[in-house]
Amino acid sequence: MHSSAHWHTATHERTHAYHKKNTIWKKLAVSLAAVATAIGGVTVTTTAAQAATNRDSYADTVENSTFQAARAKYGLAKEMSEGATLHAWEWSFKTIEQHIPEIAAAGYTSVQTEPISAIHTGNKGKIFTENWYYVYQPTDTTIGNWVMGSESDLKSLCATAHKYGVRIIVDVVANHMTATWNAIADRWRKSDLYHHDCNDGDVQDYNNRYQVTHCKLLGLYDINTSKTEAANMMHDYLVQAVNDGVDGFRFDAAKHIELPDEYDGSQYWNIVLNNGAQFQYGEVLQDSISHDADYAKLFANNSRHGGAVTASYYGVKLRGALSSKNLNAGNLNNWDNAAGGNNLVSWVESHDNYSNKPDDYGASMKMSEWEMTMGWGVIGSRSQTMPLYFDRPVGSGGSQPQFAEKSQLGDAGSPSWKDPQVVAVNHFRNTMNNNKAAEYMRNCGANSCLMVERYIKDGNSKNDGVTITNMGDTQNLAGTTTTLDDGSYTDQVSGGKITVSGGKITSGSAPAGKISVFFTDNSASVSASGSKSFKTNTTTVTLNASNATNTTYTTSEGKSGSYKDGDTITVGASTAVGGTVTVKVQGKDADGQTVSGEFTCTKKDPNATSTAYAKKPNAWSNLYAYVYVDDPDATTLQENAKWPGEPMTKVAASDTCGQDGEYKYEIPDDLVGDNARIIFNDGNATNTKKYPADTTDGEDAAGLSIDGNYAWNGNTSSGTWEARNCVVTPTKSVRIDQSDYSVDLSNGVTTKQLTATTDPKGASVSWSSSDKDVATVSPKGVVTPRKAGKATITAKSGTKTSSITVTVTGQLPPDPVAKNTVYASKPSGWGKIYAYVYTGDGATAANN
Repeated sequence: MHSSAHWHTATHERTHAYHKKNTIWKKLAVSLAAVATAIGGVTVTTTAAQAATNRDSYADTVENSTFQAARAKYGLAKEMSEGATLHAWEWSFKTIEQHIPEIAAAGYTSVQTEPISAIHTGNKGKIFTENWYYVYQPTDTTIGNWVMGSESDLKSLCATAHKYGVRIIVDVVANHMTATWNAIADRWRKSDLYHHDCNDGDVQDYNNRYQVTHCKLLGLYDINTSKTEAANMMHDYLVQAVNDGVDGFRFDAAKHIELPDEYDGSQYWNIVLNNGAQFQYGEVLQDSISHDADYAKLFANNSRHGGAVTASYYGVKLRGALSSKNLNAGNLNNWDNAAGGNNLVSWVESHDNYSNKPDDYGASMKMSEWEMTMGWGVIGSRSQTMPLYFDRPVGSGGSQPQFAEKSQLGDAGSPSWKDPQVVAVNHFRNTMNNNKAAEYMRNCGANSCLMVERYIKDGNSKNDGVTITNMGDTQNLAGTTTTLDDGSYTDQVSGGKITVSGGKITSGSAPAGKISVFFTDNSASVSASGSKSFKTNTTTVTLNASNATNTTYTTSEGKSGSYKDGDTITVGASTAVGGTVTVKVQGKDADGQTVSGEFTCTKKDPNATSTAYAKKPNAWSNLYAYVYVDDPDATTLQENAKWPGEPMTKVAASDTCGQDGEYKYEIPDDLVGDNARIIFNDGNATNTKKYPADTTDGEDAAGLSIDGNYAWNGNTSSGTWEARNCVVTPTKSVRIDQSDYSVDLSNGVTTKQLTATTDPKGASVSWSSSDKDVATVSPKGVVTPRKAGKATITAKSGTKTSSITVTVTGQLPPDPVAKNTVYASKPSGWGKIYAYVYTGDGATAANN
């Protein structure tokens, strides 16, 4: 247990979230005090009535069969308080929405956003350094700001999240406004809406409960929470957010707002929390006056299903254990909070722990992402608390700068949130908590190895499991005592196994420096898959099911029946060209909840093509086409090639649809469909020359939709993308007019001109090499050997290809030695070696 003095310091350091340099803030506080004095006589306006709560988040999600089917599909926790939450720190609404399919697949029950209200405008663009904290400086209680996006973006995010069974938590700053008076909106710019205690200054004594709840944090205007007008405006803002689809709230600096039974009986919390959310929690950093249990009860009693406070003590304790690699089970078992484990939000690190000065007490920035991942193995596996996974900025922290600026405000952060170990822990947690499994923690061989066992004791090993976080050497687990039922358990990360018999692990090991997650993934799912489009009369669709019973299918052609995993059906025979076939599947999970899936494919004209034509912009050296399928339901991205895609070819004279100076690219058959999109670029994977170009916020723009023949005029600023109503003659075949051959470098570099025959004759051809280090091929088909090895040379015309193998042997002879060449070894101790050459002497001497 740390001293209270340390924790008061931690509270001070927490407010670094709003910091600039201390000297600046001191000057600012003086000027603000003067402003407050000048406006002290402002008249209070009539308090408006509270807005009605139109949406019940719990009824709209947990009690909604469509949402429940999506939640069951991804095996997410039923209650927000029992599942893992991804803190998408500084991600915009649009960025989060783009990643929702991955987030659901990674097992996160909820996503927490940054504050969504109007905020102070920074002057540094979207860099992180000395700029990230403006989201915590509100200017109004309207929805939308320059980091997060618009209210319509929030609505879209919530709708997409619910489609995948994921819920949204929004961070709320309800304690204060920004420190810049003139930046505050008119309705909030009233002196009586703010506290003026501590001589209108900052908290001086963090052991003084009154000061903590009535004085400023570093000059930020502290809302007078005894004012009903302020409470109603804050309430209406939260109601609007819930109506937009938000499911829960996190209250920043909650400890700095008095409880209802304190002082004059403020009703602020009782008004603000009555907003329709199903889960709400407060940032209450623990110390001697934090009233943790009281705040937890307040949030729980005023939420439809669950409330909590932050387990800040435990976070410090856990980080200390990670730094020393001493994961002592007895030490880590206790949550150290009067609120109790079921009323807590836990973390390995919070955004304040990470973003405060690196040498501040409790700071975590210098800890590695590996240590953070190991910490998730501890809290993510346990039965209690809602664990919050903080996502650091890209390439930042640990041995790297705190803010490496490899990403901007609004961008997605480090990909560590979807590390396979983290994902496996999330699914373990969901499965065990949905099954109400008990918990037991013990060490395995050494304190650097920690087991979190989850069990039911019903004789069924499929209901039990264990995670092992091993920060030390590989541990042989044979002989280790366990509460697990007899059986075999598979590590969902590595595929390794342990066996249990008679209360002992009889075989298996925990690899060094890894999290092992031994359990049976019992989540139910059903799906149908196949080609998105087909040009034949029929196509085959595969039906899948995992841990589901009573599985059935129906098709839009009128067929139906039951099926088992792996069965196939044939569809399309009764569908006309241009029509679609939809296959729907459903089944029941272990709780009797319906899980469902849907697949749609399109019957294409066998003679039709989708071809993109384009003119190359003058500033571009090449013209490439990157084609992908925009399908948020897909588990893997369908694309023609990794970015930047494939080179386009110049239009041949025989092309009846192309125009002089244009390039063309035929969309591969397996990508053709209503969701196919194309992005033109110059072939450089690291630059931004592309069309459509990135947004002004630096976000990737969606590609151009292509479902036929289209042409781009090559204008990057005001380009046109228009359908081209003509018949494209597709390439039926291409053949390289050369068989496999060998070339010996010992005889020097010998190039070979390749040609290809196409049907129809004269169709454009592009060339590529599988290994450019062995042999390159020019756009005109000239092969140049480089070093010994084998390379496949491919000719492509439309969607057809032909390949040969080039075998390179020998080595290039050394360059001939020039006459009159002097060689010398540099003596030790010499920095450089020079040669001075001369001839003759006296006036006739010459030198180099």
